[in-house]
Amino acid sequence: MIIRNFEGKKYRRTYIGGTKEKEFEIFLNVQGTKEDNSECDWLEYRRIFTEYFNDKLHVLLSWKTLMLELSYFFLILSILSHKNMFLFFILIGIGIILQIMGRILSFIINRHSINYDIGLSITLSEIQKQTGFQLSKN
Repeated sequence: MIIRNFEGKKYRRTYIGGTKEKEFEIFLNVQGTKEDNSECDWLEYRRIFTEYFNDKLHVLLSWKTLMLELSYFFLILSILSHKNMFLFFILIGIGIILQIMGRILSFIINRHSINYDIGLSITLSEIQKQTGFQLSKN
């Protein structure tokens, strides 16, 4: 499994080339036009592939961290406002919903990490077949 450390928080994706359409176009250009991928520039594909997934995982991890931090804030706030039952239950509900959203994001992150690992393994095996280079996943 690939482990990445990201600095800072990032809440929006940065598309390669600036827009979603340009990113798709860049991926298509690197892959080539043949269906057997014989024209694919595998080293450039690996670079773009890792940049794409690193950006995606960074955004998801940032949102997950924010959801969990906010949920703890609301749960602590609900404990402090335990004398007003209406406010107490509202704050507990918000805290629980944010916890659930954080867990859902954890599931999505795990799924993307598995896809990243599998895709990178395939890419690295193709690079090794065509060039003889044996590159690491990190």
